[in-house]
Amino acid sequence: MESTKAKRIIAHMAVLLALLQLSGCSNLKVEAESVSSSKNQTTSSQDATNIGYQKEVYVDAKTESQQHNLWQRVRNGFELSLYELPSAVVKQQKQYLKNPKLLDNIFARTEPYLYYVVEQLDGADLPLELALLPIVESAYDPFAYSHSHAVGLWQFIPSTGKSMGLHRDRWYDGRRDVIKSTQAAVKYLTYLNKRFSGNWLHTLAAYNSGEGTVKKAIRKNKRRGKATDFWSLKLPRETRNYVPRLLALVDLVSNPESHKLNLPKIPNSAFFNTVPLPSQIELSKVIEVTGVDENLFINLNPAYRRSVTPPKGNYQILLPLAESEKLEHFLSNNEPSTWAPYREYIVKSGDTLSQIAQRYQLPTALIKNNNGIKGHFLKVGQVLLIPPSGEQGITGEHSRLQTIKYKVVSGDTLSEIAQKFKTSIRSIKRYNGLTSSAIKVGQTLSIHTPSTTVKPQKLRKLSYRVRRGDSLYLIAEKFDLTIADITQWNKLDRNKYLQPGQRLTLYINPMRI
Repeated sequence: MESTKAKRIIAHMAVLLALLQLSGCSNLKVEAESVSSSKNQTTSSQDATNIGYQKEVYVDAKTESQQHNLWQRVRNGFELSLYELPSAVVKQQKQYLKNPKLLDNIFARTEPYLYYVVEQLDGADLPLELALLPIVESAYDPFAYSHSHAVGLWQFIPSTGKSMGLHRDRWYDGRRDVIKSTQAAVKYLTYLNKRFSGNWLHTLAAYNSGEGTVKKAIRKNKRRGKATDFWSLKLPRETRNYVPRLLALVDLVSNPESHKLNLPKIPNSAFFNTVPLPSQIELSKVIEVTGVDENLFINLNPAYRRSVTPPKGNYQILLPLAESEKLEHFLSNNEPSTWAPYREYIVKSGDTLSQIAQRYQLPTALIKNNNGIKGHFLKVGQVLLIPPSGEQGITGEHSRLQTIKYKVVSGDTLSEIAQKFKTSIRSIKRYNGLTSSAIKVGQTLSIHTPSTTVKPQKLRKLSYRVRRGDSLYLIAEKFDLTIADITQWNKLDRNKYLQPGQRLTLYINPMRI
């Protein structure tokens, strides 16, 4: 059985021989041959898929410049080429081609990530069709978010992300980390492919709907004496469309000219470099010292959920090659104490203000002033903003928030207080160390609410299907929204109950959920 890497070595050797011939080596005669792959040629009824499909790799060495074309490298690594497109694939292809401008934008969005993704797949000896999978999953949008709480380029849900080692906390979400999530996706796809005996269509279906769902469908067909290839399985409608979408993209990338598509020119070389961080740093500081485009920076570093990197742990910044040198120079020539305007500390059981102040070598009064604390009482889970030694104020995102002290009166609820101060239930609970929604008359709450100078944050439109047991309160808390906004966006009567299956339009900040 010929491996993928062996086929690519053959292709590269053929290209080299062709170039030597063009340069005047007249004694060397090269005959172009097509190399037929024997990989995944099982013709049993279980997979007349893979897609039962033999792949023919044609050595093509037209020009030396093709070696610098990343799309050509992707095509050379295809293993699931189809002799004839099933009707389901043709249908998905027509859907893509209905809006060629949108398709062009999606392909253009791949540029910062595609080389790294291809390198990881190539290194794991996986089919390079999988480099197109994030188009199906997220349209190569690192901030993509689904109603099932799947996020990032590869759309990991929390449970799968955790099982693949993607750490998530209030500072950072590994599911959005371009490097970590891609490595996790390669690991997960490799695992699934082994579980499905090398059948890539079963593997892709399992990536979408879960390993158990696909195995159950296979067992059911076996019991009934039916074929167990992908096309014969009874799977969720989303999954039945999911695999054809990828195969439709494969054909589009294989033959862009015949479909009148102009793939963006992407060089077969690294787009970004990684810069390890020895200490916490404000993200705006990185943008300032490197001069990198802010939108590009955000799209390369979508895992950071706050305006500063996490206070503990090993993290890194992704930057275009030229800008990465600027950051390395800054980090080696400046004191870490100047990199971030504040740190965040979450109060633990037994903590006191004086102990925290001593730990950070700061006056207790400074910590109290920066956090709007009048007494000495702290709550477990409360977030304190700790300025660096010698600093008298805080900047960044928290300088655009004002802290208001509010005393709970009879009849108050968290949702009504959040609506009054234009904040969210989750924010109030977070900054006051509340583990439930219960509040008491006379209780003083710290309300962190936007000042009038807050720059609007980019929101994402989400269509949410109401589930049994949902309420406006629970949905607002889940997505860090206010009930007033949800009712306004959807023209709802707050006195009427939501119905299961009802669709709500939500505008969410993907960094806060």
